[in-house]
Amino acid sequence: MPRPQKYSDSDIVDAIQSLVAAEEDVNPMRVRMRLGGGNVARIKAIIAQRSGQLALAAGSIARMPDGLSGEFQRLSEEVSQQMLLLVNKYWTAAYKEAAAGARDENVRLRRRLETLEVDLAASTDLVAQIKAERGKKDQALDVCMRERDELTRQCGDMKAALRNAESDLRATQKVIEAFERNQRQDRDEIRQLQKRIEELVAELATLKANVSKTNFSRKALGRGRSS
Repeated sequence: MPRPQKYSDSDIVDAIQSLVAAEEDVNPMRVRMRLGGGNVARIKAIIAQRSGQLALAAGSIARMPDGLSGEFQRLSEEVSQQMLLLVNKYWTAAYKEAAAGARDENVRLRRRLETLEVDLAASTDLVAQIKAERGKKDQALDVCMRERDELTRQCGDMKAALRNAESDLRATQKVIEAFERNQRQDRDEIRQLQKRIEELVAELATLKANVSKTNFSRKALGRGRSS
């Protein structure tokens, strides 16, 4: 089943007519560019079919009255002037808005500066207080340093004790591992004994059954002889 055409004949004809109206050369590649795609051979065939109509359209455009050209030029000038006035109006409004924003920003910055000056004065007083407290903290720091040295010594003693405890723990773990290993061996032996007991019980049951059969046969044989 052939794939449907993306562009119809009417689409191609419209593209051709737009090129003619723009007084551009009409060829398959220009038409394809105007469409945004399409088969060049198909476009070329349609151009060949419409060549007579294109010639008439070109002649009608060439015979456009001078009055219409003048009117078009006048309208273009009016549109250009209106666009210029609109742009000027836009830039004037934008400038006024920017100036108003700058004034507001200036006022805001002045108020912010006043606030910062007040904060600076308060910060200066705070710095003086901090310097006064710094001497006290230096003294407290000396005490802390001495305490730190004492703690360091105690920490060394604790590390030594910890190493001894770790050594004892490793020894204990070895004892526990040996005990668990012995337990596993004992459990294996117990399982083997249980298995052996079960086998003996089974053999004993078999022997009992055989003995019962033998006694029954003997009793039956004795009754046969007595009769």
